[in-house]
Amino acid sequence: MRLRPPRIRVALYRVARGLLSRNTRDDLLQLLTTLAMSPLYVVPIVLFTLGAALTPLLLLGLPLVPLAMKLASWIARLDRERLYILRDFTIDTPVVTTGKGWKDRLERLFGQRAWRELGFTAVMSLWGLGAGGLVMMVLAAGLLLALLPFVGPLMPDGSSLLGLDVATLPGAAVGGVVGLALLTAGLWLGGPLARTESALVTRMLGANRVDHLVRRMLDLEDSRSRMVDAAELERQRIERDLHDGAQQRLLSVAMSLGRAKSRFARDPEKAQALVMAAHEEAKAAMQELRDVTRGLHPAILTEQGIEPALTTIAARCPIPVDLSVQLSQRPSPRAEAVAYYVVSELLTNIAKHAAADRAAVTVLRDENLLRLTVTDDGIGGADPARGSGLSGLRDRVRAVDGHLTLSSPVGGPTVVDVTLPWRA
Repeated sequence: MRLRPPRIRVALYRVARGLLSRNTRDDLLQLLTTLAMSPLYVVPIVLFTLGAALTPLLLLGLPLVPLAMKLASWIARLDRERLYILRDFTIDTPVVTTGKGWKDRLERLFGQRAWRELGFTAVMSLWGLGAGGLVMMVLAAGLLLALLPFVGPLMPDGSSLLGLDVATLPGAAVGGVVGLALLTAGLWLGGPLARTESALVTRMLGANRVDHLVRRMLDLEDSRSRMVDAAELERQRIERDLHDGAQQRLLSVAMSLGRAKSRFARDPEKAQALVMAAHEEAKAAMQELRDVTRGLHPAILTEQGIEPALTTIAARCPIPVDLSVQLSQRPSPRAEAVAYYVVSELLTNIAKHAAADRAAVTVLRDENLLRLTVTDDGIGGADPARGSGLSGLRDRVRAVDGHLTLSSPVGGPTVVDVTLPWRA
């Protein structure tokens, strides 16, 4: 029978593992770099204060004000990079005007974002000295006291620290216990302070609601223009397919029926052969029209849902397709239509360009999202910039607030993951 370790021992082990984890190290490193950058945070505030004070005096401080704003912007950008490198923490930046006129330049230099960045340097100069200094002071004191049991007996008789006679073993032991407690407190304190700092940086440097709305508007304008281009290309493709296929066959049917009409009286057998040929051409034209309309919105998708529609696509694909649809109910018609189109185009691309032996399609519901994953074991190297149709698919997905991610290293495999709103 295996005995369980005492609960106290397990609790102590978990606490020690948490205090010595990678997250604790990253928290302390973040606070240490903040403390090291504290003198740098102060520079823009000093320059701005000098500039504001000296500007009324013959405009002597006028150049210092824009210099302070520019330096604050550079420090803010450096802080974003610091958090990304240390914590893989990305901050959504506010929308920046990209024009080159003097109004746009003044907006970048003295706009709302610039004042936020200047205020950020003022707050971080105090935060770095306060939070970073506190943690480092606690850790340094704890480390010094924790070493007393080892170095205390070597010190001269009568040596004292914080009222303790560290030259004696009891005094050194008490100091060691206090040091371990301070080290534990310092290691634990790093987590809340680092999280507070990250939230503070996000609040002061991140995008606000207006920035998100502006970025959303720009994204929608870009998606709309791309969708218009994609729709125009699709219209041209349909027009070309109809002209080269069904239209030519229907013209042949009309000509055959016309020739048969003129031969009914004098050559019934030839007229009958022409009617039979026209009949075959009419059936071929109907099949081509079905092929054209199938790529738009098949009837089976509307009547039976996404699973039977995708089953039909997988059956028509020239390579084997492993299809897995795990849906207990149907998403919105728009989500179904986009999902059908995306899977259809991806399987077509795989059959044409991937040189794959097998493909797999997985469709499932992930909370309020419809998730599609299409993979193949082909040669990989798919790139939306090379006109493989992926750019148009991404625009179509983004038009309904979805996301498309692509992983296609050279040599494969290629994985396309698509998420769509369940009620798009």
